[in-house]
Amino acid sequence: MLLTEQILQGGKVAYYEMLPEYSVDIDVDIDWPVAEQRVLRFGYFGAPSPEVVRLMFCNISGCLTGGRIFMSVSGEEMVSINIRDTRAIRMLQKEDIEVVLLTSDMDPVAMLLTDRLTERTGCRVVQVGDEPLHLLRKMVEEKKLDWKDVAYMGSDQQDVNCLNLAGMSAVPGDAPNVAINASKYTCRKMGGAGALREFAEHILLQKEKAKSHREQHRIDRINF
Repeated sequence: MLLTEQILQGGKVAYYEMLPEYSVDIDVDIDWPVAEQRVLRFGYFGAPSPEVVRLMFCNISGCLTGGRIFMSVSGEEMVSINIRDTRAIRMLQKEDIEVVLLTSDMDPVAMLLTDRLTERTGCRVVQVGDEPLHLLRKMVEEKKLDWKDVAYMGSDQQDVNCLNLAGMSAVPGDAPNVAINASKYTCRKMGGAGALREFAEHILLQKEKAKSHREQHRIDRINF
């Protein structure tokens, strides 16, 4: 092209703006924290195409609750839930994303929240064992979905397989390393302190990006 057409640029040239997950330069020490956060959010190889989530599973223990149990002088056990997280569930539901909450017989306090959470959020609460994947795989198949259509939020060892398998997955900022390494997104917020809200906003952002990608692809096909 350079020799035959005498065009220095090599032909038709288009402007391309690099996405933030690919555009971090490490020149000085202060660049390292920025680069580290990009890796935590997008992985070592950048972000894949935005996923459109249709179903979300969220473990109550460690995600909706902070892993702490408050005990009164009378011996009554209590946990707290951040209202921002329950609002996040409604945000997802308004976007036609079904949210299913998970609990375990290993966490009796979380099990006691089942009726209240169903009433407050309208979510189905499902009891899972040590390996949630056994039951959730069947649920995904019954809904005729692929795991790329699924988001999963967990906080511990038993969540690892689902975190690896889901198209989008997240853990709170205070999750153990085994869960962090399996997830695709690490929240800055802690469990029971807005982590679910942060992940919900991330899911909705990816949905908007996917919509934008489809629109851009349509425009490109028209123009070229």
